[in-house]
Amino acid sequence: MTGDTRLLVVAPHPDDETIAAGGLIQHVFNAGGRVQVVFLTDGDAHSEGVRYEDHGKRPKTGDYRDYGRRRQFEARDALERLGMRGDGLTFLTFPDRGLARLLTTYWSERRPPFRSPYTRRDRPPKAEIVVPDTEYRGEDLTQELARVMGTYQPTLILVPRPEDQHEDHCAAWYFLVDALGDVTRVQPSYAPDVVNYIVHWGSWPFEDDSKHLPPPPGLRGGASGWMPVPLTRGEQRTKRSALHMYRTQVHVEAWFLDVFVRANEIFSRPAPTRVVLPLRHNPCM
Repeated sequence: MTGDTRLLVVAPHPDDETIAAGGLIQHVFNAGGRVQVVFLTDGDAHSEGVRYEDHGKRPKTGDYRDYGRRRQFEARDALERLGMRGDGLTFLTFPDRGLARLLTTYWSERRPPFRSPYTRRDRPPKAEIVVPDTEYRGEDLTQELARVMGTYQPTLILVPRPEDQHEDHCAAWYFLVDALGDVTRVQPSYAPDVVNYIVHWGSWPFEDDSKHLPPPPGLRGGASGWMPVPLTRGEQRTKRSALHMYRTQVHVEAWFLDVFVRANEIFSRPAPTRVVLPLRHNPCM
C-alpha cells in the first residue's frame, strides 16, 4: 500500500467491509491512502436481529427501517475505529435480501420496481439517491455504482466473489463488474485493480480454530491464488473493536464476527471477465 492508494470497498451490508477487510483498511490508512466504502444495502432485513432489538415482537415495516438506520450509525463508528476521518461512506440503501432479484426480473422499467417485503420501499430515501429518479431496479444500481466509481476513481476495488453463498454478496460481484464496464467505456484508460473477498462459504471458517484464516475448502484462489494479508496483534485488536461497534450484530451473532479476527485476511484476484446485465438465468439464487 502507498499514499496513492484509493481503496473502494463494495459491501453488501454494513459489517461486511470490516469482517473481510478491517485489517487491509487499516493498512491503507496507515500508508496515507484513502478509503471509500459503498454499502449496497442497510442490512435492514435481518429478521432475527430486528426481533432481538424489539424484544421479540413481530417486526413491522418501521422496525426494519429503524434497524437499517441503526446499522448505518454503527458503520460510521466501525470505520472511524479503523481510522476513517471525514465522510468516506456511501449508503445506497437498495433492498437487503433483494439484490439478486434485480439481476434478472427487476432489471428495467419494463415492469414496476422491486418492493422490499421488509421495509416496503421500492426506492432509496431521497437523501441517499446518487443518480436522480433511482428506484429498485438493477440498471439503477449499476448506474449508481458507476457514478460512485467514476467520481472517486479508486485504484483498488474490493468486492465479494460470485461464489459467495449469500445471494446479496453474489449479486454484488455482477453489479460491480457491470458498472465498471460502464465506467471504462467512457474512460478507456481506467484500469483499477479488482480483488475479491468472501464471507459465506458453507461452514467455513467456523470449524477451524487455528491462528490463521485458512482459504475456504474446495474453492480455488482465482487467477492469483489466495493472497493472505498478515495482521499484527494490534491490528487484530482494532479490527475486533471495530466489529463490536456493530452492536446490533453482536447481540445475535458475535461468534460469526469474531471468527474472522485472526492473524491474516485472505483475498483473491479474479480472471479477466465481462458481465453484461441483465442475466437470463440468475446465478445467485
